[in-house]
Amino acid sequence: MDSSQVVLITGSNSGFGRLAVETLSKAGHQVYASMRQLHTKNAEAAKSLQEWAEAEKVIVKLVEIDVTDEASVQSGVGQVLAEAGRIDVLVNNAGFGVAGVQEAFTLAQTQSVFEVNVFGVLRMCRAVLPTMRAQRAGLVIHISSGLGRMVLPFMGPYAASKFALEALGEAMRYELLHFGVDSVIVEPGAIPLPILGARYSCPKTRRPCKATEP
Repeated sequence: MDSSQVVLITGSNSGFGRLAVETLSKAGHQVYASMRQLHTKNAEAAKSLQEWAEAEKVIVKLVEIDVTDEASVQSGVGQVLAEAGRIDVLVNNAGFGVAGVQEAFTLAQTQSVFEVNVFGVLRMCRAVLPTMRAQRAGLVIHISSGLGRMVLPFMGPYAASKFALEALGEAMRYELLHFGVDSVIVEPGAIPLPILGARYSCPKTRRPCKATEP
């Protein structure tokens, strides 16, 4: 990527999203860091990111996007397009993880995982891809997991959502190839992330589960 790339990253409040924002902005790219509940739940994370940008003397623009909400996605993507005029790279990083015995999950709980990890990605792609096709250039990066290729016990719903994500990402690559747009999948290995303590909990006991997959 050259230094003029406009990059939109979802789930930028922590983990891989925050790391991607820091890395790409320091490399000279025009980064839009998106997160949900920008002025409430994630207000502290947004402030921390702004303070980091000021200290590093880089520009990071914040945008509110909840990938589970169609109106929020359209509004956030519209804001980026209005300000930057284009989107060169979309990083689908926002994710939701759970761990536990599959039969202990209600249907609604499993659906909530897919709502973020699969349907949230589709919402973002549907909002961004028309612009990339018109540009005849673009890159969509899907942050998956090693569990998008293999299965571990107690990680069934999460792994299933990542398997689905990877199928969509691979099919998308073939569909977009002739438009100059690429779709790639990143499968991080085991790494401790803040999301584990906040969201990886057994639906039966409500206690945090020990896990190391993002």
